Amino acid sequence: MELYTPCYAAFYRYCRGITGNSDDAWDLAGETILVVFENLNNLRKKDSFKAYLFGVARRLRLSHNRRRKFKADYIEGEADLIISSDPLPDFHPDIELLYEYLNHLPLKQKEAFLLFEFSGFSIKEIQKLQGGTASGVKTRLKRAREQLQLWLDDENDYLKDEIGKEGSK
Repeated sequence: MELYTPCYAAFYRYCRGITGNSDDAWDLAGETILVVFENLNNLRKKDSFKAYLFGVARRLRLSHNRRRKFKADYIEGEADLIISSDPLPDFHPDIELLYEYLNHLPLKQKEAFLLFEFSGFSIKEIQKLQGGTASGVKTRLKRAREQLQLWLDDENDYLKDEIGKEGSK
């Protein structure tokens, strides 16, 4: 306390100045004093106590300001406008169906389709991976798309027939 008492008033004024209000100044001063007295054994020179005290307060305030950047007030109207990143409830069955159909494609067509459509590889990159020519890769992609389209159209026709049967019951 003998080190703290001479600089108490100046320290509080400093805390009040960097926080902007007295409540935050008291909080900062209390937190600073706690940190300083917990680490008082690390202080090499008693003459540098005042600089150490003010330095800790400054670093704590900077730390609070950095953390505050990532916090925001909750506004219910704006929260309702946030688009959910969760998939739609009917999303998973469609993906499962697509993967089921992909497993029925020839291996090179399936691989070319997955690399191009899902992974974003270019035709040239797929050509390097699979070998052959660029036109061969394009042909595999075209055939894979056509076959998947055919299967998916058949699935839609099947579902329409099933819904029609249920509606007539």
